[in-house]
Formats: sequence, C-alpha cells, structure tokens
Amino acid sequence: MMTELQHGSSDRPTDDIVLVHSSDLHVDDDLGIGAYNGLIGLASVLATARSLAADIVLLAGDTFDNHRVSAPVLARATALLATAGVPVVLLPGNHDSVMPQCLFHRAGIIGLPDIHVLGVTNAGSILFERHGLEIWGHAHCGFGDMAPLRTPRLRTTRWQVAMAHGHYVSPDEWHREAHRGWKISDQDIAATEAHYVALGHWDRPVPAGDGRVPAYYSGSPDLARTVNAVRLSAATGVTVDRVPLIWV
Repeated sequence: MMTELQHGSSDRPTDDIVLVHSSDLHVDDDLGIGAYNGLIGLASVLATARSLAADIVLLAGDTFDNHRVSAPVLARATALLATAGVPVVLLPGNHDSVMPQCLFHRAGIIGLPDIHVLGVTNAGSILFERHGLEIWGHAHCGFGDMAPLRTPRLRTTRWQVAMAHGHYVSPDEWHREAHRGWKISDQDIAATEAHYVALGHWDRPVPAGDGRVPAYYSGSPDLARTVNAVRLSAATGVTVDRVPLIWV
C-alpha cells in the first residue's frame, strides 16, 4: 500500500536499501516563469533523495522532454547529476529515447561517476554488489512501439528491481486500449517476479498490476509533487511511501 508521508528520520537498519523513484521530469528549454520547470524538478528530486539518505535514485523515463534540448540546459542538468551525491539510474523513455548521438552523449552525462543510463552505459541491467541489488529495464530506442517489460531477467541477487516506461492496461480495458503503444499488462508485471517495478509515463502516482508484484507510477514532479520512497528490508519486506518533494 502506498501512503503519503512527511520527511522523516533517515535512521534505518544498515542492511535496508532506500530507493527514490521519480519519472517524467521533462527537462526542456522552456524554463517558464512559474513554480515548475524540468531543471527545478530534477534538482528537487535529488534534494529529496539526499534528505532521505537514499541509496539510489531511479528516473523511469522522460527525464528530458525531447532531443532538441539546448546545450546550456543540458549542461545545467548534467551539473545537477554530477553533484547528486547519490547514484542515479536513468531509463530512457519515449521522449528521450536512445538514438545515435543521443542527448545523453551530447549532455556529457555518459562517463559521470555513479550515473547509469540503461541502454547506453549499461546494456540492460546494473548490479549494485554492495546492496545485493540488480536493476534492469529496456530503454526506448527510437520512437517505435515496444514491450517495456519483455524478457524478464532471472533473479540472481538478493534484491531485484525492474524499470519500465509505458502504459499500463488492466485486463478489462485491454481491447479498448489496443491502439496504445508501449502497453504493460498485469501478466507483464507479475512475470518480472521483481521486488519492485518502477514505472514511468503517467503523470499521476498510482499502483499498477494485480498486486502480485509491487508496481507503481511515481507521477511527474509537477503534478504528483512527491516521489516514491521504496524501502527494501530483510526484516519488513518492501514498503512504498509517497514523500513530498523538497522544492529548490
């Protein structure tokens, strides 16, 4: 069950793993004059993760809005990631898909310590040995349709987390939603047998699937105004809480 919490103590058993999950930040040249833009979203997600003493940040797609983001904005985003103070795993989504000379290369993100881009720096999975944790996911490559949770990985570590950027469709809506791209079904989620599935593509923070595997959309920072704080604990299992963003 997902609950909404205020920022609390970072004290926890030393063998627990805390993940901060967000998505759909949509960093773009349109910096706006209001309370939100993508750079503010990125800075705020990272600040919130630091406040929670998170072990890893998961950005489940559409961190960037498009492949035309200008060099100055990319440089500012890269600077935020370079000073994140916590490992970050990015999954390219349909807006920031992997392309030849894609924006992750142009931005200088590739090569940053502790910044991992699935499908670019890592083919399909990342192993965090000290945590006994594997994180896997299929990056969007180009703009065509694909199955975000195809070919689940056999679990070989104590903990496993899957990331996917796509459109969840429940069984009773499958026929009606047949026109959708990047569909994710109950069976797709269950077949991962992961401890948590971090989803992106929806702006609202909601659960997905039939409950066999914990799977959640984080929602976008500007609409959800929260992140998902995921705790993997040998003592208590998997818990997922919505934590309000620290806006910076």
